[in-house]
Formats: sequence, structure tokens, C-alpha cells
Amino acid sequence: MQQLQSHYRWFQSFRRLRISAFLVIALFLFALVNTTLFLVAQKALDVQAQVTPSLVLTSDSLEETEVTEVVQAAVTTPAPQALTPQPAPPTPKPTPVPAPAYDKVSIASIGLSSRFVTVGLTNAGAIDVHPSLVGWWNGSAQPGSLGAVFLDGHNPGVFSRLPSVKEGAQITLTKAGGELFNYTVVHTEIVQLLGINMQAVLSTYSDAEEGLNLMTCMGSYNSRTGTTDQRLVVYAVRS
Repeated sequence: MQQLQSHYRWFQSFRRLRISAFLVIALFLFALVNTTLFLVAQKALDVQAQVTPSLVLTSDSLEETEVTEVVQAAVTTPAPQALTPQPAPPTPKPTPVPAPAYDKVSIASIGLSSRFVTVGLTNAGAIDVHPSLVGWWNGSAQPGSLGAVFLDGHNPGVFSRLPSVKEGAQITLTKAGGELFNYTVVHTEIVQLLGINMQAVLSTYSDAEEGLNLMTCMGSYNSRTGTTDQRLVVYAVRS
């Protein structure tokens, strides 16, 4: 009898243990199901959030129509378009600047045509000009005025062909404004630099009213003076 009671108590204990184990398993399965459902619902919400633009409602008093308009505006607003690169504006071409007009001396018979510029005297009392240009001495007469116009140039240089000019040759002075002054060569001479009569060189030939005198270097170079020992003077009168 005592042994039967012992078996009965053992059976009761084993039964209560089974019931407890069943309850633990049931609670665990319940929690697992709830967790799975929660994760599935959360994932669905995340997907929906990616598809539908999120809305932030700052007031609980929005009417249903207002919410619908906000949603439609969010859905139908077009995405910003990429900017199309615009071609760079063409580089403006510089406006051509016409060459400035200038005074010019021409002697067709020897192929001479050169610009002439205004020059004065150096500190040594000489007339100096660039080898490629003819110099009009500003102490002489203006073209078209009474007296002698005096032009000076280098040889070798712009007046390299002047020694071949002949009497009767025509010389034309063209001013920047377009005025022309024609002269005829009436005399040429070579004079020594030492003792040159500059008063005669700066005067019209044979007392003509309007004249043009041209001078350039001739002879042998003198290293002591830094120039040649002679000068060629060409006298012309207004035609």
C-alpha cells in the first residue's frame, strides 16, 4: 500500500512537470508568433514608406480633402530635371582697328616711299631719327608754307637710294589728312661735313618761295666723330 502511494505521488509530480513544460512552450510559441508578426508588419511599413512620400502633419485639424490634396501634390510633383549644359557663348572677334594715317614722302623714280616723323635737335645740336624713318625737322617750314621743308634720313637706311636721284625727279609729300604737295628736284650736291653751310641747306634753292631739301650721309665713316665725313643735299622746289 505504501509503495502504491509512492507511485501515485511520483505520477502527480510528473504530471505537474508536464503541465509546466507545456505552459512554457506555449508562452514561447506565443511570443515567437507575436515577434514574427511585428517584424512582418514593420517591414511592410518600411516598404510603403519607400514607395509613398512621407507626410508630416503639423495639425490634427486637417480635413480629409486637405490630406488628399497634399498626398496628390506629393505624388504628382515631377522630379527635378538635370540641367542641360549650355554651349559657351562665342568669343567676340576683335574689331579691326584701321592703321593710323601718317605723313609720307615718296620718290617714284628711285622706289622710295617712307613715313616721315617730326624730330628736333639732340643735346649735341644734331638731327637724329630712326634708320627706318625720315625725319622732318621742326625748325623748318611746314609743307605748303613759304620757305624750305627739311627732311633728314640715314644712309645706309631709309635714304640708301637717295644718292641715285636725278634732277627733274618728282617728290611727293602726303600729309595724314590727305593733302598732297609735289616738288621737282632742281639740284644735288655732296658737301664736306666740316664747314657745311647749314643756312644754305635750310633755305630754298634759288630763292624759290616753297622748297624741299633732303639730306643724308655720304663718304667715309669717321670713328672719332661717329659719323661719315660728307653729306648729300637734294634741293627741290614746289611744282
